Amino acid sequence: MTLFLAGGALLMTSCSSDDDDDNGGGGGTTGNAPFASVTAKDGSSTLTATIDDTEKTIKFGEFQNITDYSAIEVTFKMNKGYILKTPANLTSNVNLMAPYNVVVLLNGKTEETYTMTAVVPETPKAVLSAKVGEVEATVGDDNSITIKWEEGMEINHMVFELELAEGATVKSPEDCTFDLEFEEGKLVVNYLDKEIVYTVKATDYQDPMIALGWTDVTSEFAPLPNYIKVYKTTKAGGIENAAAYVVMLGSQAEMGCVGDGVTNKKTITELEADGAYKVYLVGIDSSLSQIMVRDGKVVQANTRMSGTLGQNADGSYQMSYANVFDGKVYTFPFRASGSYEAPTVEKGTLWEPKTAVEGLYYILYEGQILTADDVTRNESLAQFFGETELYARAVIGITEYGKLFIYCGDESGDYIGTSVSQVAKIMKDFGCVNAMQFEAYDSPDLHINKKETVTNLLAAAGTPKKMQCAIAFK
Repeated sequence: MTLFLAGGALLMTSCSSDDDDDNGGGGGTTGNAPFASVTAKDGSSTLTATIDDTEKTIKFGEFQNITDYSAIEVTFKMNKGYILKTPANLTSNVNLMAPYNVVVLLNGKTEETYTMTAVVPETPKAVLSAKVGEVEATVGDDNSITIKWEEGMEINHMVFELELAEGATVKSPEDCTFDLEFEEGKLVVNYLDKEIVYTVKATDYQDPMIALGWTDVTSEFAPLPNYIKVYKTTKAGGIENAAAYVVMLGSQAEMGCVGDGVTNKKTITELEADGAYKVYLVGIDSSLSQIMVRDGKVVQANTRMSGTLGQNADGSYQMSYANVFDGKVYTFPFRASGSYEAPTVEKGTLWEPKTAVEGLYYILYEGQILTADDVTRNESLAQFFGETELYARAVIGITEYGKLFIYCGDESGDYIGTSVSQVAKIMKDFGCVNAMQFEAYDSPDLHINKKETVTNLLAAAGTPKKMQCAIAFK
């Protein structure tokens, strides 16, 4: 009986030592090799790794039946005494695009780390080459496309010509066009059933405002988004004693219309207290009403047609001759000849801007500096157009590719301001194709981050003029 019980105990101990726990072998060790084998699924086949216990490596060769190495099913068979710690399960999905650390425990205490790798085939490049015009870009192994900017390139409208691998297609942007002045672009290419994202960027860009004699003072009004820059000069357009500030805004900027119109005019300080915008330019103060559109709704109709700046629902900017009929905004073409004709619904085109503000009159239209006759023909009246009428003017211009320039002149002390044609020429030199004026003489004003810029005569006298609204941006 004693012999039988001893034999039974021996049998039970032997059975216990043969059982495996969830992550590996049971108690006791059989050597210095943690793994009996490591295998991986290769489609319908199985690939066995080579294990080096001296170098602590687990190496798979090249998989023949799969292309996605980011979630390969790997199975570990452990020797006695070793428990798999990482990954958590004996059969796990493992990312073998890069070396993977496998951690095992000896007798549940001592850790050993093995490096597991696979031979990952080099994926052919989706973009083989890129260029802008005749200038070649560099396509990097890090999925970057870098173009060196050269004079004459349009930084806000960089059109890339791509050479793609066979089977690769461009997903976005379809026209391969980027605005690279303020931020990097993203090119998405479909290739081998994957979306590959390329970072597109420009180097060596030179700010043309500096060459035009303006000083970058953006830091004085920080913090600002990178697509808002501020400049100042005392010789606007090369004119002695013509001081002004300019705000340059990328097409990413959001426009606002702040104010209550003719019924409750406010100073710029009162207007900038309404909303969280970065830039505020005063509108107009007149017996005439200007168009005001906010959140897609007309909050004030106009009493005469004039140039109007608006931002559409898709974020694009538009400057057009505009007039309101029955609570709706209509645009009208420029009249190059003839006399003024009152606008009618039948002559107009419906426009549904998200935000819009009307100015006093156009001064630059499709690259043409307008005369008093041009303005009278299209808007019924023109004011302060004489070449000797030098005033501190507030103007907004827009470039062909949607960048905005806000100009505000200073008329304090010895500063003399500019004529209409002079400020129109300044806006054209900035690259604007269209521009319109707001206030002139003693009332133009511009605040950035609630900081003053110019000093107009009324503000200096302590009696700032009240306006129908402010054109705001953030």
